[in-house]
Amino acid sequence: MQHRGFLLLTLLALLALTSAVAKKKADCKYKFENWGACDGGTSTKVRQGTLKKARYNAQCQETIRVTKPCTPKTKAKAKAKKGKGKD
Repeated sequence: MQHRGFLLLTLLALLALTSAVAKKKADCKYKFENWGACDGGTSTKVRQGTLKKARYNAQCQETIRVTKPCTPKTKAKAKAKKGKGKD
């Protein structure tokens, strides 16, 4: 009787672990284009992604658009000047 309880508990733990792994991997994979030019009005860059792979019956959009803030060019120039002064 003890062995059957142990086997049942092990089986339940295995099912819970399998379910958790499946939920973690149910995602959409996209292939993205390069970032576009900075939009001066919104100070953001945009790029588009096309669906490459959908895992575990995930409901994915065929294409998505993502944005990110534009980086100020003054920071890049400041870092370059600091790097030259260390030589």
